[in-house]
Amino acid sequence: MEDWNQGYVSDVSYGYSFSPEIAPVTMAFNLLDSRFVSPSLENMTYCELGCGRGFTTNVLAAANPQSQFWGIDFNPTHAAEAQRLAAAANLKNIHFSDQSFAEFLEADTPKFDFITLHGVYSWISDENRRIIVDLLRKKLKFGGAVYLSHNALPGLSSIMPLRELMVQYAGSANDSSIQKVEKGLAFAKHLKTLKALYFQANPLVKQDLQEMLGDDRNYLAHEYFNNNWRPLYHFEVAQQLAEAKLTFATSADIDDQFYDLKLDEGQLNLLSETTDLTMRQTIRDFLFNTRFRRDIYIRGPIKLSALEQVELLRNFRFALVVNPEDIEDEIDLVGRPMRLDEKIYQPLIAALAERPQTLRELMQQPSLTKLDFASILQALKILMTNDSAVPALPEEGEEERKESVTRFNTAVLNRAIFGADTPILASPTTGSGIDISRSEPLLLLAHLRQENPVQFIWNILQVQGEKLIKDGKHLDSPEANQAELKEQIQRFKETRLPLLKRLGLV
Repeated sequence: MEDWNQGYVSDVSYGYSFSPEIAPVTMAFNLLDSRFVSPSLENMTYCELGCGRGFTTNVLAAANPQSQFWGIDFNPTHAAEAQRLAAAANLKNIHFSDQSFAEFLEADTPKFDFITLHGVYSWISDENRRIIVDLLRKKLKFGGAVYLSHNALPGLSSIMPLRELMVQYAGSANDSSIQKVEKGLAFAKHLKTLKALYFQANPLVKQDLQEMLGDDRNYLAHEYFNNNWRPLYHFEVAQQLAEAKLTFATSADIDDQFYDLKLDEGQLNLLSETTDLTMRQTIRDFLFNTRFRRDIYIRGPIKLSALEQVELLRNFRFALVVNPEDIEDEIDLVGRPMRLDEKIYQPLIAALAERPQTLRELMQQPSLTKLDFASILQALKILMTNDSAVPALPEEGEEERKESVTRFNTAVLNRAIFGADTPILASPTTGSGIDISRSEPLLLLAHLRQENPVQFIWNILQVQGEKLIKDGKHLDSPEANQAELKEQIQRFKETRLPLLKRLGLV
């Protein structure tokens, strides 16, 4: 086992997850918003390195059938699960492999417009990081974009000793990864009760340990108990990727540009006086004690003029992904309460609730003509910070995309019959994934199959041995469960189903 997994946890699967920030349309918007030319979203080639069970890659392939997708994960169980879902959805534009990074470096593939690595770079050996740099240099097109996330310093410096202690104490015995997690956590907790000065000198670690004790053990095994786990400074990553001719462009997290609201005048002056971009980002990480970075790099960055940027942004489309009544008047903007200006947000939200629209179309709305371009764009980005609005693909080609999405979403919903919990569906409108609640897959499946929803769902719940919960209590009788189902179905039809139809999920 050690020959192929190189110390990486492989005896427990990584959970199903979706990472919206690595969607090509989201990356394209973030680059354009930072005045960089993005790779084209038409007939693109896309590769996710370390794709886990391939759920994100599958969602993106379904929502972008005009393009080709590759998903690489050295764990054969992950690759097999990913391929199984792709086959169930009859996706023809996706390719999965269980190759190592070194093997994939030599594989015969096209060059890629987008390469993404989420939750990979800090969890592998120095040798594999060097291979990834070689891989990016060899397989990324010039003009191509790379998304790379990593655990960051200085934010994680305080927890590094605790992580090392837990791994060393758990040992290299034949215990499973989950057993090692439990053993390491138990020892760390015991050490804390003994009032070790380490915990007193690092109060944030007390909170970290408390959160770990409540975390999913599979997640903890992958996050902390690999042989290799190394948080990195931004300047380290930037220097390494420079060998692949990559230049840092922007954060992949829309929230990041609002974090400067937390800085005082002296801190802002320090950043503005720092002309070197890499040093400025590194200093910023110290100001915020950054623990995790999501960054976009470009091979051959081209800066747009202000006029070019405005023209391209005007043609960018946006979609509302929640119902208007679910958007609060006051939102949390990077930890600060912000009241939404009714004169801006009410007409903007109302327009997007009718249908997804480009910024140009929004500016032509009678209720928005008094607002300038910058005000509407800023409002859209603020709506993105609380996941109310998202970038969307052009309307052209949406019907073609919907055929692929329907097959994929049906395959995902069918898994709900067997208790699978994958609460994300693909959208032909956004070119990405949309969150659904845990109760909605069976409701949607009944709708698609044109079944009596109450009887259909109740039969499945009985087979699964589950009962509904109301007011914090399990409903015991069939009558009470079916009555609650009727209420949920009615609410779903009135509120959620119209929204999901507008986004092309059904």
